[in-house]
Amino acid sequence: MIVVFALVTSLAVTVFALSQGSKLGHALLEGAAPALLSVVAWKAPFGRRLRASLASVSLMVAAAMAVHTSGTIEAHFLFFIMVPIVALYEDWTPLGAAALVVFAHHAALGALAPQRLYNHPAAHQDPLLWGIIHSAFFLAICTTSILHWTIHERARAEEDVLLDRLASQALHDPLTGLANRTLLHERLRAARAASLQRSEPLLVLSVDIDGFKPVNDSYGHAAGDALLQELARRIQACSRAGDTAARAGGDEFILVLPGSGGNVAAGIARRIMKAVAVPVQLAGTVLHMTASVGVALGSGSETIEDLLEWADRAMYEAKHAGRGRYVVYDGLRNSATDCTLTVQPVHARSWAAYTRTLRLEIAAAKGQGRLPQQTRGPETARRTLESLLAAIDQLPSTPDQVGMLLPERTALQEFVFHHELVQQWTDALTRQGILNVPRPAEATAFWDGLSRTVTDPAPVVGAGSVTGTIA
Repeated sequence: MIVVFALVTSLAVTVFALSQGSKLGHALLEGAAPALLSVVAWKAPFGRRLRASLASVSLMVAAAMAVHTSGTIEAHFLFFIMVPIVALYEDWTPLGAAALVVFAHHAALGALAPQRLYNHPAAHQDPLLWGIIHSAFFLAICTTSILHWTIHERARAEEDVLLDRLASQALHDPLTGLANRTLLHERLRAARAASLQRSEPLLVLSVDIDGFKPVNDSYGHAAGDALLQELARRIQACSRAGDTAARAGGDEFILVLPGSGGNVAAGIARRIMKAVAVPVQLAGTVLHMTASVGVALGSGSETIEDLLEWADRAMYEAKHAGRGRYVVYDGLRNSATDCTLTVQPVHARSWAAYTRTLRLEIAAAKGQGRLPQQTRGPETARRTLESLLAAIDQLPSTPDQVGMLLPERTALQEFVFHHELVQQWTDALTRQGILNVPRPAEATAFWDGLSRTVTDPAPVVGAGSVTGTIA
């Protein structure tokens, strides 16, 4: 807009020169100089400061041409009219360039024809001095513009800081500084969309501090707030970059872990419980706290409300099971139709390691073009597999047989049927040398026991979720 104004001013200089009796060629020449500078400022591929300076010089040259054409002292006010326009750039450089043009104009014209600039004898005798004085007045007006934009700049900066602070307060818990429910739902929506798009798993953890109410009752709410702040700091320290730790209310916290599956569920839950279990010195005493953790495994197809409900139900199940433990909830389990399988933990872990290695080999073969990309199993089978792997990860390290909770029977039957076909396919690929993942005997023993549960007429009713305690 300033460049357009400069072009219009150049045209006005030509029109003014014609009105003062100048010949057409002379009038066009007087308007051509500022117009050329304006065009260069408009079209040349220079940086912003150089273009702004050229536009400022164009305005001052137009004012100088008007002074020259009019031959009156009053025409000098054009220089001062241009100052607030140049000041719109809010930059020292164009203002400095404008001041130099004014000084050069007064120095040159004052030396050649001082009577055209000044109307008193002192200026006629010492035009350079009075040129400096006039330029100083011009700089003083420029300084007022600089002060004006500096004040506004500071006001805008303070406003930005205030808006950032208000935005932070609107999205974060004022006591702990963690995300509040509003930000939690935003992050959950984003994580769910990414999980669905990239076919990546998603973990949601619900963490509740066991026995927090007695702390408030015994030591006061100030002590309870200090305890929540410390425990919130520890819980947040257990999360990774890209994770979200939020305070859901009271002594309950929610963690969202995008791109994380059942293989990290047990580790993060144990890490949180161990962090909370570190003694806290508060109100002249040492408090020993524990946490109950509920874990929901998602694939992106679930709603946000489902994930939060599953994590919450698993957390309450951990509390009912004795507190100070974690529970992994499987969204497929919605009735008392789960069963347990007696397994050797070493066999189960062998099958889990073999399965994970097999998945990596298949993914690598697809990436290398040795297998077609479209070979992919049903989503329900994938979710059941993630649930089984999570349950195996939570088995104790013992040589004795233990009971492992299994998914809902219908889902397990579908998974076993599908996985038998996958196993036959991968065995054939291994024989052909496309894959190189031999199946250990321990893995085969676990799979045989698991597949037999599909035809077992009398399963043992389980608790509905996979549980674990602090190691």
